[in-house]
Amino acid sequence: MKQSIQQMLQCIFIMSIILPAMLIAPDSAWALQAHGAREGIYVHQMAHVFFFFSLLYLYRDFRRSTSIGRGWNYLMWFCLFLMAWNIVAFTGHAVAAYLAPEYIAQAASYFHSRLIGPLNGIKAVFYITRFDHLLLVPAFFFLYMGLRNLYISVEHEQEASEEGGKS
Repeated sequence: MKQSIQQMLQCIFIMSIILPAMLIAPDSAWALQAHGAREGIYVHQMAHVFFFFSLLYLYRDFRRSTSIGRGWNYLMWFCLFLMAWNIVAFTGHAVAAYLAPEYIAQAASYFHSRLIGPLNGIKAVFYITRFDHLLLVPAFFFLYMGLRNLYISVEHEQEASEEGGKS
């Protein structure tokens, strides 16, 4: 119990440093990445491929595990959703290379840009890949649920071992 209070105090201390730093410069917190030269997008695409195969290995490792529980099942779903996201993101980056800049009407911000018609195959694929958050949000939900269930199961095991040691 004393250790959990100490961890909570450490978390509060860290957040008291991080939160003001985030409030001081909120304009630099955009989750967007612009690739300047062509080699930037090549490295980024290679990272998607590496990340995909890393998740595939992790998924296969979970599947081969003999002690599979609810938390591990959630983590397998996390891997599947994130692998699908990598495929969508890779495809979106590849298609964007074939999309001329004049086909995107820029507004005041990146989030208000529009795709100019008429719609063709490349534009349709580009548009669909912009909805990658529909895969990311469930992936991180499954990650949260998996880690939460693993934490709870470890906590129950510790309580059971403490009770066993007292008797």
